[in-house]
Amino acid sequence: MAPFDQPSYLFPSSTATVTTKVLDTTLQMICDSDAFIEPSFSGSDSTMRMRTICFLVENKPQGKRVLFDCGSRQDPENGAPYTQKMIRDHVNWFKVEKGVDAVLEDGGFDLKDLDSIIWSHWHWDHIGDSTRFDKTTEIVVGPGFTDAFVPGWPENPNGRILDSDIRDRKLREITFTHEIAGFKAHDFFGDGSFYLLDVPGHAVGHICGLARTTPSTFVFMGGDCCHFAGTFRPFNQAPACPCAGHDKEGQRDHFFQVSTGPKSAYSDPKVAQQSVDKLKCLDADPNVFICLAHDNVLLDTLPLYNLSPKESINEWKAQGYKDKAFWGFVGDMKGGHGNREGHWKEH
Repeated sequence: MAPFDQPSYLFPSSTATVTTKVLDTTLQMICDSDAFIEPSFSGSDSTMRMRTICFLVENKPQGKRVLFDCGSRQDPENGAPYTQKMIRDHVNWFKVEKGVDAVLEDGGFDLKDLDSIIWSHWHWDHIGDSTRFDKTTEIVVGPGFTDAFVPGWPENPNGRILDSDIRDRKLREITFTHEIAGFKAHDFFGDGSFYLLDVPGHAVGHICGLARTTPSTFVFMGGDCCHFAGTFRPFNQAPACPCAGHDKEGQRDHFFQVSTGPKSAYSDPKVAQQSVDKLKCLDADPNVFICLAHDNVLLDTLPLYNLSPKESINEWKAQGYKDKAFWGFVGDMKGGHGNREGHWKEH
């Protein structure tokens, strides 16, 4: 079980909620663990085996539907040259069965009904293939994205995303007017049901989502703020501790930190660790469920849209999903991260 039984934060009050569903993007990867954590995994298998989730979020009163993250396109080898280099340099093996667009359609979703795709950040395993979606679907990005990545390739020979992913559609870079749990926040629907949070360190413009699943419970959509739950679990201080400054030198209780080495996947490891440290009080709150994009245990714990398109995770607390997933990272430390039999037999 999570270690505390009382909330640590007073969130902005609202009775508005969003229906939140989890999608298996079908992307599987094997990468070296020293790109993501330190100390890295040791022994004969020092890799991290990562599956990938994203979220379908619906504000029913407003009739709005958005995706938070989009997995990989089915053919990442046809991404921008920079993406192809990222895969060659950092991915030992990958497999994508289908794009998220196909996952949605298989569940009976009409892609024309999707209002927005929110990219937690620009990396290939999160932005999918926008050309598969209607031009009326906007792309929502974090701060600094436009200056850093527009125009895309090939208009910009050094572009890191494809120009086709953003061409002829609205690209909206958000600004922040609130603060929640030490993070700058943006009230996406304007009713307190869904916030986007500024969570820097991994990549330019990295943002996370905070979905209100009941008036008092939330799902934190972590993107790649970190890649392994052991970087913020366990944490044994009282949940009422302030978000900033609680992590004094020598008082870290979690097993790992984000990688600072030459292969680090974090553009600014120091800032990334500061962001991760803020997660610990949130994770200690029984009303907040942190879901990282690559936390494999979630795919074995949560109801997935792929199998049950009508089932949401809004009752995650009543269903005990956080308790079931909380220590999953410990099992992933054995024989390489995410080495759950049955998912890697083809490799």
